Amino acid sequence: MKRCILVILIFTMPFIGKAQSYHRLAARDFAGNPPADNGDIAYTNCYVGYSYNVSRRNGNYNIVFNLQLSLNTNQSYIRLEQVKTREMLDQILKHEQGHYNIAYLLKCEANSVLTHHHYTSNYQAEIIDLFKQVEAKYHKLNADYEYQTQHMLNIQNQDKWNGWFSHQLDNVARL
Repeated sequence: MKRCILVILIFTMPFIGKAQSYHRLAARDFAGNPPADNGDIAYTNCYVGYSYNVSRRNGNYNIVFNLQLSLNTNQSYIRLEQVKTREMLDQILKHEQGHYNIAYLLKCEANSVLTHHHYTSNYQAEIIDLFKQVEAKYHKLNADYEYQTQHMLNIQNQDKWNGWFSHQLDNVARL
């Protein structure tokens, strides 16, 4: 119900954590303890990270990327004591799924952008810049999602977003 922050981290070494492909959230994914100083009913903590290997041949840089999406279940939570019905839990899970979907779409788009770019000897800076551009787009999308759904309280807008997510997910290759 309250604002859920999407956390994006950049890793330039192998990613350590519970990486996964697309995942449908369930109550068991929210094992974290809610902080006492925060009134959010739910929080989803996702990370998109990447690593890469570089080879150079005939003056061209060939970069192979490994993008990972990780759901940190120990920092994600639902205040179950505030959940009154199964229907309310389902609505919370649908809303939190939206935050996860945004992270998943970020992973997919970043993979496409990074993979299809022609790199120069300045490839490290180019990779960081490209990732930051895609990341900024999805940070804004996450903020728009929270604002327009009023943290899931605007059911009509939540339904519109759920439809938009469904369409977007149908159009990406599941990594």
